[in-house]
Amino acid sequence: MSEVQSLPDQIERIGHALTAAELAELLAVSRITVFKQAKAGRIPCFRIGTCVRFDPRAVANWLRRM
Repeated sequence: MSEVQSLPDQIERIGHALTAAELAELLAVSRITVFKQAKAGRIPCFRIGTCVRFDPRAVANWLRRM
């Protein structure tokens, strides 16, 4: 039987920067909520040109601190 991983552990294992849509699905919130929280500095993010992306390790650490 496989061990159930916490959400931060699951996110941390993702091997690429997350889009707002991907993160929204994982957190069970809307994409707009993710964008608003990122803009307010509540969710760690970075920009590539005009695109907002989320580092899985930074997001996992953020979730663990909540």
